[in-house]
Amino acid sequence: MDANAFWLPAGIEPDGWIEARFGMPDQSRRLTVPDVTPRLLSQTAKALREARNVGLSQMPVTRIVEAIGAAVERWLDPTYHLRQMAEAYLPEITGYSQPMIRHGLPELLRPFQQKGLEALLHAASDDPLTRDHDLADGPRLTSIILAGNIPAVAVESIVHALLLKSSALVKGSSRDPLFPALFAQSIAEADADIGAALAVLWWKGGSPALDAAAIAPADAVVCYGDSRSIQGVKAHVSEGSTVMVYGPRISFGVIGREMLAPHSLGALADCAAWDVSFFDQQGCVSPHAIYVEEGGETTSAAFAARLALAMQAFDDRYPRGKLSPSDAAAIQDLRGRWAARQAAGQPVALYASQGSTAWTVAFEAGPHKLTPGCLNRTVRVIGLDDLNLVPDLVSQLSEYLHTAGLTVGPERMPMLQAALEAVGVTRVCAIGRMQYPSAGSTG
Repeated sequence: MDANAFWLPAGIEPDGWIEARFGMPDQSRRLTVPDVTPRLLSQTAKALREARNVGLSQMPVTRIVEAIGAAVERWLDPTYHLRQMAEAYLPEITGYSQPMIRHGLPELLRPFQQKGLEALLHAASDDPLTRDHDLADGPRLTSIILAGNIPAVAVESIVHALLLKSSALVKGSSRDPLFPALFAQSIAEADADIGAALAVLWWKGGSPALDAAAIAPADAVVCYGDSRSIQGVKAHVSEGSTVMVYGPRISFGVIGREMLAPHSLGALADCAAWDVSFFDQQGCVSPHAIYVEEGGETTSAAFAARLALAMQAFDDRYPRGKLSPSDAAAIQDLRGRWAARQAAGQPVALYASQGSTAWTVAFEAGPHKLTPGCLNRTVRVIGLDDLNLVPDLVSQLSEYLHTAGLTVGPERMPMLQAALEAVGVTRVCAIGRMQYPSAGSTG
């Protein structure tokens, strides 16, 4: 079973091919990919614009929604040949465990089923004919520069471009050049005319000539990555083009004292463990910390202990993937610091997987500020006397805030949600739903 880590419109032939390894040194996969050149990118961009002008722009948006929905339904079928290919290749390429890939891929794709896309469009306009008219002058070509290895990011970017009746030229990430290409292929299988408006290629970062050839022709540019990579992309954007950048983001959980009844503690901890552990905490919707209010029937320390049991249970079913030495060292450093604080009599506790860095729960009491964690299923539980302190404790990261998993009584929800949104939180949901953003809000 050979996997194509690229997708090109019919008639476009690369100048040559190269072999590249993706993954960690001790666990990687060799893939044959096109030798990307400025000529290939220029030819591809021209073909994509033509496919948009003669095909995509003339289609009713309902046809595009139906095609994307049909592609996603195929991905939900365990026997689908592209899903089987992804399950075979992605563990070595991305580092995620095979159980996590097998279970997680369909979970990430469900928001992009046809009913979810229809709801997204309905929120924009009640009339399909109005939508088609409004999209007539949209971007002809969108260049998408991916980073990281969360499949949902590639899906959302491609889907949003298509819903705008824009063709899309996608640069795959070195951490996962395969899945975006497989997803583009699945759309082409559902509707060949729409597939002709998509291209997915990979080339090494730090190639200004290639970046310019991919970005300069675009009417819209979507870029994921750190500040350095984003600045590099912006240098090649043509005047008048739209640029959307998505840098690092951070999310957190909030639990009110009224939700800590003993009979519901296990279910709440299971929900929190899911949010922390899903795809190894790599997504921007994954919580780095959980604030737990004191004064309920269960203490914040007791919640941390119960969360540790849930983290272990999750890891038993869906083991964490392999880590780089630096990532493993960061977790060991955190554990060492917490153990030292605990030995010094500070109000902290450490719960950790035995014999591995598979998961870590670090508890501390007091009004501590939100800080980025080391990810890979590592979370702080912070005990607070009053949840009204949380907006101030997270506000120093306002430009990076994404999702708050807010689980409180209904009488407190409106005020706390408004306070969190006022300091920069862009999405609020219940704990256990943090990993299920709508089709329009994936991070």
